[in-house]
Amino acid sequence: MSDKNKSLTVFKTDRHEDIAAIVFSGLIVVVVLTYMAFIVPTVNIKVPLDGKLVEIFVTEGSDVAKGDKLYALEIVKKKWVNNEMQEKVVVEEFTAKTSGKILKVSGNSGDDLKKGKHTVVVMDHQKGTLP
Repeated sequence: MSDKNKSLTVFKTDRHEDIAAIVFSGLIVVVVLTYMAFIVPTVNIKVPLDGKLVEIFVTEGSDVAKGDKLYALEIVKKKWVNNEMQEKVVVEEFTAKTSGKILKVSGNSGDDLKKGKHTVVVMDHQKGTLP
């Protein structure tokens, strides 16, 4: 038996399998992005870091554009300086990544929030854009 008959490849060469894998991966990406842009009805915006909610710039029912401020969060930033950990309390403002309408605002100024657990804003994003 020759080596060609022992091959487990479906296609004539491995190169064709590589191309098929790339095309399949691209198709999956297109399906996921289309789902996110056109089918996902709302976006729950959660805090990306532990901190204290300082201010909310939006109200329920208001329209926001990409780049508009949503809320401000007081966080502790840490960095190493001369082999010593320094902590600094800063206020960071978070903005909208896409245009849309604010459906719900959760939380009040002064609330302590945990990363990924607390939803601050629920937004209906503009269809055709990625949240």
